[in-house]
Amino acid sequence: MKSLSRKILLLAVAVTFAIPALAGAADRGPVISAGGETVSEQEMIRLIMDQSGADSMMAPFVLAQLSLEDRETFARQVSMALLLSEAALRKGLQLDPSVSVQLRWNAVNILAQAYVASVSSKWDLGRPALEAWFSSHEEDYMEPESVRVRHILVASEKEAVDVLLKVYAKEADFGMVAAENSIDPGSARSGGDLGWVYRGQTVPEFDGLAFSLEPGRIGGPVETKFGWHVLQVLEKRPARSFTFDEVLPRVREDMQQHYFELEVQRLADSLGTEIDHEILSTLGGFPAYSKDQ
Repeated sequence: MKSLSRKILLLAVAVTFAIPALAGAADRGPVISAGGETVSEQEMIRLIMDQSGADSMMAPFVLAQLSLEDRETFARQVSMALLLSEAALRKGLQLDPSVSVQLRWNAVNILAQAYVASVSSKWDLGRPALEAWFSSHEEDYMEPESVRVRHILVASEKEAVDVLLKVYAKEADFGMVAAENSIDPGSARSGGDLGWVYRGQTVPEFDGLAFSLEPGRIGGPVETKFGWHVLQVLEKRPARSFTFDEVLPRVREDMQQHYFELEVQRLADSLGTEIDHEILSTLGGFPAYSKDQ
């Protein structure tokens, strides 16, 4: 049954866009007829290209690499999906609430992706536009001051003082004490090492102590909402600015996001959108919890 499900899942098509008709490959009638459904030659090519993940312009090369057996196997999978789909429709399964919700949101997501693809082709992502964006947002492309720090987290101030006394003792290694005593399982396994932490990334009490210590120094105990910490700073790095080329992929992503948000706002203004926050706060009769608690 699992292998059968996997075969059907192979036909889960994301967004397929128009593939230019291949030279000499005009539709010659249905490739597949299954129940009341048919699949044209060009639609079959689109399905194959979607499954390959290759660009549509690569269709001649992808098709050339498929043996007749490969094509027959894929055609049987398509036929199987069509037969099962038609059987489901005849049985009225599209009216089942759980199925109808999936049908609706699959269509919504496919159409949304298709719309973004259509409008994004007009976005200016050339180097001059990206450089202009970078110049006006340079502060967003700085690496903040950071420290590489390790810590030991315990539940009480007394335990923290005991830990501090242990790590100050010459025979006690900070990493070993962390592994044996820290209640932070993630960092305890690596001797309390939290890696590089940017200024402002952690809670204020931890942040203040970490950035006040010089490399090699041990400090604490300090209390945060997580418990009591003893810290050791291993290294420090000053803040620095990145060059345009160093962050080019990030600049491109940020500019794409900017265009996307502008388009969503334009649609909201023209089509309208509203969220009932009162209903949302007690969805299904369950009050939402506050992250500040």
